[in-house]
Amino acid sequence: MPIVELEKENQVALVTINNPPANTLTPKVFQTLEEVFSKLDQDDTKVVILTGAGDKFFVGGADIKQFEGQEADRADQLTRTGQNFTLSLERISKPIIVAVNGFCLGGGMEIAMACDFVIASETAKFGQPEIKLGVIPGWGGTQRIQRWMNPQLARELIFTGEILPASKMGEFVYKIVPPDQLLPTARDFAERIAKRGLVALKYAKRALKEATQRTLEEGLFIEAQYMRKLLETEDAREGVRAFLEKREPKVVDK
Repeated sequence: MPIVELEKENQVALVTINNPPANTLTPKVFQTLEEVFSKLDQDDTKVVILTGAGDKFFVGGADIKQFEGQEADRADQLTRTGQNFTLSLERISKPIIVAVNGFCLGGGMEIAMACDFVIASETAKFGQPEIKLGVIPGWGGTQRIQRWMNPQLARELIFTGEILPASKMGEFVYKIVPPDQLLPTARDFAERIAKRGLVALKYAKRALKEATQRTLEEGLFIEAQYMRKLLETEDAREGVRAFLEKREPKVVDK
């Protein structure tokens, strides 16, 4: 069984981390995920769903054994590996939906924060328990968490290391569903997005990301440049025609 499984249907990709028993994040898992997402970013996939195998863990965090007895330089390398992956995930041009089917802890939650939507099972639980090990989230958790949720909730998670149910996670979780409806709900949402043009989706995600890194004036300038490029696409021309003719547009992804 591959450590990362990939299925594709109707331009929606399902990526499943399968590293039992807790789907922990090892260098091999990171390498395989990077290879899979790099290919998906270049093909005709429009939306990616990322989940974990089984119903107990999305990702239980890093493989803690790899940090034991490590010198500072080696530990720093492991930290950079996780940071580089979450950065690369954030830069993927396709929308990514995380389907959380159990515990989403440590690096698992940091991965979720680098994606676009979190859909959770009613049994899902979230946490950044690193403080219990005498460290802090090191794969982007301290930097992204306040962009996703109330700052006090963010501090609670990081300062206490406690694990919270999906119902306590506020706006971090887009939707909470029964366990047996997790993947069907994620797929239904992904297919709704996949009805839209691939080029427009790429620019939309890029523009939204720019908004977190630029001043408003800079962002507006970039938004205008993207609009200009999109207005020259066949999808934009067809979209305008379809609106005027009161019909659904025929997306051609060009």
